[in-house]
Amino acid sequence: MKQLIALSSVVVLTFMMLTCSGDPVVEEAAGELPDGPHPVIVVAVDGLRADWLGCYGGPELTPAIDALAAESVRFDSAWAQAPEMLPSLAALLSGMYPTSNGLRSPGDELQAEAVTLAELANGLGMTTAMFVEGRPGGADYGLAQGFGSYQVVPTPGVDAIDWMGRNAAEDFLLVMAGWGSRALEEAAEMLGDEGAVDPGRIAEVLASRGSDDPELFDDAELARVRDWYAAWVQVVDRFVAGLVAELGASGLDRRATLILVGTNGFALQEHGDLFGETVYAPATRVPLLIRLPGGSSPVVVDNVVEVLDLMPTVADLLGAEVPAAVQGASLLPVIEGTSTPPYVAFGETPQGAGQRFVALAGYRAVATGDELELFHTAVDHLELENLAAAEPDKLAKLANDLEAWSKMVAATSLDPELRTDAELDDETLKQLKSLGYIQ
Repeated sequence: MKQLIALSSVVVLTFMMLTCSGDPVVEEAAGELPDGPHPVIVVAVDGLRADWLGCYGGPELTPAIDALAAESVRFDSAWAQAPEMLPSLAALLSGMYPTSNGLRSPGDELQAEAVTLAELANGLGMTTAMFVEGRPGGADYGLAQGFGSYQVVPTPGVDAIDWMGRNAAEDFLLVMAGWGSRALEEAAEMLGDEGAVDPGRIAEVLASRGSDDPELFDDAELARVRDWYAAWVQVVDRFVAGLVAELGASGLDRRATLILVGTNGFALQEHGDLFGETVYAPATRVPLLIRLPGGSSPVVVDNVVEVLDLMPTVADLLGAEVPAAVQGASLLPVIEGTSTPPYVAFGETPQGAGQRFVALAGYRAVATGDELELFHTAVDHLELENLAAAEPDKLAKLANDLEAWSKMVAATSLDPELRTDAELDDETLKQLKSLGYIQ
C-alpha cells in the first residue's frame, strides 16, 4: 500500500502499490523475510548499468555480483529517479521523487522536512553510518540527515567495511555510495597506456555538451571507452567480492540484509550522450539485488520498480512505520507475489531542456522539453527505435501519466521554489487514481 502524501492543506492522497501488468517471475521462493531491527547494508554504485552484468544477460565480467544474484531477489526492470548519483541517493534515502524532496541536480539539497531512512533506523535504536565517495570535507547536500556518522571519503568501500567490522555485533544501517572514481583509477591501471582513453579528449567531449554542435567520440575512441567501462565493471565486481567475503568472515551474511543498487547507469554515446546526461535507459536502468539474511534461492522479478521504493522496503523489513510523505512503495508484496497492478516508474533531471520519463508495461515515454519519444524498452533495451509515430495511442496514454505525475510532484514539493500552490484538477486526480496514487 502506498503511503499518504499531503498535496495541500486540504488534499491528501493515499498511495497504493505501484505495479505493471503480470505477476512477478519467480524462479524459486524467497527465504523468510525479517520483520524487525537487524543490520542493513546498502551498496549504491555510481554509474553501474544493469546490462553490463552477467546476471542481467550482459558480458561475463562480474562473477561476484552474479554469485550474489544467485542468492538474492533480482529486479530486472529497476529504474533510477535521476541519471546522476546525488539526486538518486536523495530519492533512495527519502522515498520521494527529486522535485518533491528538492534535490534534482548536484548542488541542490534534500529538504530538511523529508524523513530519511536513517531517521527511521534511529527511532528503532539502530546505529547509522553513511560513506560517500568524494573529497574529504565535501558538502553533504542534506543527505547526512539522521546519520550518526556521515563521511565524504575517497574510498567509501574501505572505510565502510572497517566501520562494519567494528559494529558487527549491533543492529545498524550502513550506506556506502560511489565507488566510481576509485574504480576508474584501477580500471586505467588494468588497461595500461595502450588501452587508456586520453583524459584530455574526454574533457573536450564533455565540455562540448550542450552546444549546438557537440563533440562525439569516433568509432575507435568509443571502442576504447567501452573497454574502459568493461574494466571499470570488473573492478567494481572485485569490490563487491571483498565486501561479501567480509560479511561471511564476520557472520553478518547470516544476520544482515544486503542491497546492491546502481544509483544511475552510464551512457556510452547511445543517444549522443556520455556518462549521465539524459534519462534514456543506459543512464537510468540500474541493477537492484536484495539479499535477505542467510540468502535465499534466486528470485527474479520482472515488474517495473523504482530506486525510491527501497526506503519503504527497508522500513518494512525493520518494522518501522513508513512516513506519510513517502512516494515509493515497499517491494515486499512484489517479492511475495501479492502486489497488484499497475507497476510504473518515473524519473527526471533538469539538465538540457528538462527531461522526464515514465516506464509502464514494457514501454517508456521520454520527454525532453516539449518533445516526446516512445520506446518498447522490453525488447529495445537501449531505446534506439522511437515508436512515437507508429504507436500514437500508447504515447498519448503515457504522456497523460507523465503530465499527471509532473503536477503531483510539483504540488508535493518540500522546496518552496519548486512547489506549485494550485490544487490538482479533477482530471489529474482521476489520472493519478488510475496509476494507483489515489485510493
